[in-house]
Amino acid sequence: MKLHAISALLLVAGYCTTPSQAGWFGSSNDQPDATAHAGQAPPAKFDYKQSFKKPYLYNGTVPFWSSGGDVIMAKDFIRLAPSVPGSRGWLWSDQPNPYEEWMVHVAFRVTGSHMHGGRGLAFWYTKEQKPDGPIFGGGDQWDGLAIWLDSANPQSNTPTTMALLNDGTTAFAGRVDPKKFIMGQCSINYRNTGNMDAHLSIKYKANTLTVMLDPTGEGKDYRTCLQKSGINLPTGYHFGISAASSNPADDHDITSFQTFQLDPPAKVQKTKRPLEEEKIAQGQEFKELTEEQKKKIEEAEYEVRRMREEAEGETVKDETSATLAAVYDTQRRIMEDLQIMQMQVEAIGAPSPDQLLKGNFEAKAPNQQQPIVTSGDNKEIS
Repeated sequence: MKLHAISALLLVAGYCTTPSQAGWFGSSNDQPDATAHAGQAPPAKFDYKQSFKKPYLYNGTVPFWSSGGDVIMAKDFIRLAPSVPGSRGWLWSDQPNPYEEWMVHVAFRVTGSHMHGGRGLAFWYTKEQKPDGPIFGGGDQWDGLAIWLDSANPQSNTPTTMALLNDGTTAFAGRVDPKKFIMGQCSINYRNTGNMDAHLSIKYKANTLTVMLDPTGEGKDYRTCLQKSGINLPTGYHFGISAASSNPADDHDITSFQTFQLDPPAKVQKTKRPLEEEKIAQGQEFKELTEEQKKKIEEAEYEVRRMREEAEGETVKDETSATLAAVYDTQRRIMEDLQIMQMQVEAIGAPSPDQLLKGNFEAKAPNQQQPIVTSGDNKEIS
């Protein structure tokens, strides 16, 4: 650890003493222009906070969205309104849209077992959230844009897609004829597409609203439904999607709702790091070391010497400790061997150390033998 610190200090000292015509970040002769330039921006940028797609739920809710009504959250789709007469449901974005130009792609399915549709869907872009109302599951008297996908058109008996604007004053649920407010419409059948999703595209660019549908092309074969210029849709409004079922009823499922910012500004890319120009200028003007730089070098050299001495002292301490440990281990082994030898001597009749210290033992002649007693007749045998 200390050797790493020494190397770091030497590196700092090297920076201070290196000739500065190369600057702090490289040679001043081959530095690129310091002016910032813009990178190439994509035509559209996805906004996950204004969107939802599989997997939908996090902690039991759709992030950044509110839902209600008869919504059913499944693994592969969100059922806004099931095939139950009178059911309706909705999802609204919690955060307002910050983009002046935008595009929304909606993947959905409307299915039913009867010949004609059972009400429909609605896409919303309104000043305030309008959940749970009589207009395809959304609120009436909205301020903004509504796109209705009416699969139960009583006049044509075919699915009809139409776009309407409202300033918050007109109540369409009060028997108002929507034809007076329709900006455009089409009759592209999106109902009962089998195992494939139908796709709805809403684009707002240059004050022009374009609505397209792709009933079976997996979002690759859009057909223009309507286009209207001179439309003013301010920022700060909320996106929403809702559905309602009548009698007979359809299932209204949403697979994804994806929002994109159109023509996002390119990110400004800087070719140099912060303060790099200042460092390069310092290097070009270098003549000699300043007093402050010299002081830093002296402090670095002193710190290197101190740490090196401490490292050497710790090495000597470590070697001494290892030697003492080896001596102690050897002594311990000798004491264990002596204790074993004493036990062996005592086993053949020698007095113990305690008896020797107290004089409590009987001295014997060198050649004297103890009598041997037989176990049979208790006679001594010399």
